[in-house]
Amino acid sequence: MTVSTTALPQMHHVEFDAGLISRLSQSGPRYTSYPTADRFSESFSYRDYLHAIAHARARGGRHPLSLYLHIPFCDTVCYYCGCNKIVTKKREKVVTYLGYLKREIEMQGKLFVGLNHVEQLHFGGGTPTYLSDEQMVDLMNHIRRWFQLTDDDKGEYSIEVDPRSVSAERIHRLRKQGFNRISLGVQDVDPEVQRAVNRIQPEDMTLEVIRAAREAKFRSISIDLIYGLPKQNLQTMAQTLSKVIAANPDRIAVYHYAHLPHLFKPQRRIHEADLPSSDAKLDMLALCIKRLNEAGYVYIGMDHFAKPDDELAVAQRQGRLHRNFQGYSTVVTG
Repeated sequence: MTVSTTALPQMHHVEFDAGLISRLSQSGPRYTSYPTADRFSESFSYRDYLHAIAHARARGGRHPLSLYLHIPFCDTVCYYCGCNKIVTKKREKVVTYLGYLKREIEMQGKLFVGLNHVEQLHFGGGTPTYLSDEQMVDLMNHIRRWFQLTDDDKGEYSIEVDPRSVSAERIHRLRKQGFNRISLGVQDVDPEVQRAVNRIQPEDMTLEVIRAAREAKFRSISIDLIYGLPKQNLQTMAQTLSKVIAANPDRIAVYHYAHLPHLFKPQRRIHEADLPSSDAKLDMLALCIKRLNEAGYVYIGMDHFAKPDDELAVAQRQGRLHRNFQGYSTVVTG
């Protein structure tokens, strides 16, 4: 549930060394969390977990908690996706899942009594907005019953949104339900690339969600892109960057596509002949860094960029930037 954080130094200059990257290129675990996934083992028992909580309690619970909730459901499958997901139109499966999730929230809430102050909450997936409004309200109320969420002006409460699955009205309702940061999956705006990965998402659909998020006073709007997808090249990437920069999000994440069809069955539907070469992917990454820097975005680290006045960029300049399981953050969680 929680991962300790480390303060990160300010990034003054971005130097892209394609040769160095090529020499160091090798497979490795995802770096999102620490320890990375391949460091986890069944040898860490429930008793060890209780001991860790007792240790945190002995230290006086100096830091607030960071909560992540995974909503694995999707209406359709995106071929590139490597997330833990359930693609189904049978909405009754959500009811069963939410029942177990609420039991888990209650169990953890009881374990963390006296230490249950939360300053960071993230809903990921899957598609979190697969839940109905009523289910989302009920789930948020259940979280507030067992954990103490800090005020909106201080807490980071974010949700991942598929622009194909929400209306402007739904975005406003999400804000009223307590979310103050929103992340939009875009990946690529080129129609041919979208067809190759089974994610048809017209540009107007994305722009409508961004407009609604601004009207609803979300504190941060982020767009996710992926480079290395089938049918992508420098020209399509340049066009995608131009449109994304014009949309003016607060943050932009540029992820590398990892083609692992032996692990993720949907990726078997991608024609490997359509994938860009390693050199082409490096060129696309270099282009992303160049164009985003020219547009005024600050390189935060790894694959994240933010406007100079965004909280992440400000925290980076002031030496207050941290990273935990949720990614880059301005708050220190325990």
